Amino acid sequence: MPLRRTLVSRRASRFEVDNRIAETADEWIERESGIQVDVMFRPVASFEAHFLYLFEKFEARPGYSTAVWHNVRSSTILFDREGWFARLQQQTDQPYPEELARAIIALNVPLLHGAINSRAAQAKLAARRGDMVAVNSALTKLLASYFDVLFALNRTLHPGEKRQLTFISTLADVPLNAARDIERLLSFTKATLHEVPNHIEAVVIPLLRLLKKRRQMPTFAGPP
Repeated sequence: MPLRRTLVSRRASRFEVDNRIAETADEWIERESGIQVDVMFRPVASFEAHFLYLFEKFEARPGYSTAVWHNVRSSTILFDREGWFARLQQQTDQPYPEELARAIIALNVPLLHGAINSRAAQAKLAARRGDMVAVNSALTKLLASYFDVLFALNRTLHPGEKRQLTFISTLADVPLNAARDIERLLSFTKATLHEVPNHIEAVVIPLLRLLKKRRQMPTFAGPP
């Protein structure tokens, strides 16, 4: 760590070494350009375990199921003395497993619609009691599952949390006016909280109907 601090301090106008707010990371702002740099430290075993569960056990998550796969596959290798990352990247160069896509859809659809405590149900309940913070939290989780399902439906890797509305514009199978309806859902104010339940339906139901049309709807999810 002292070496990392020395290297960063030479080039940074501001820096944080061994920041552990989320993952272990060094973060700094370049003195010359003002560019913010975020260097994360992850153990090799965590990647290997993740891809074992992803490619062999087809393990889904409630949102962002294939984001690490996308991250590794699209990375540019700058230094790899032992070649472990190159081998890892080669492992990610494979077709999207049908079993994984169906697992992602099966896990996340009930979180959108059908489960007693679905994200939609949580958001609607919070809206009825006028709790804007809880509505925002529930909608964040709802959209995480929404995008996970949508990318899985298109057999496309999840690109992560940034610019998702831009990415879905490149997909072949997307509900009509999806971006517009999501923007409307997220534009609530205290005065318009009563509209949130209808806006949720306008986002979720077209996706469920698209899944049904493509014969991808989990049998236990209930009718859209």
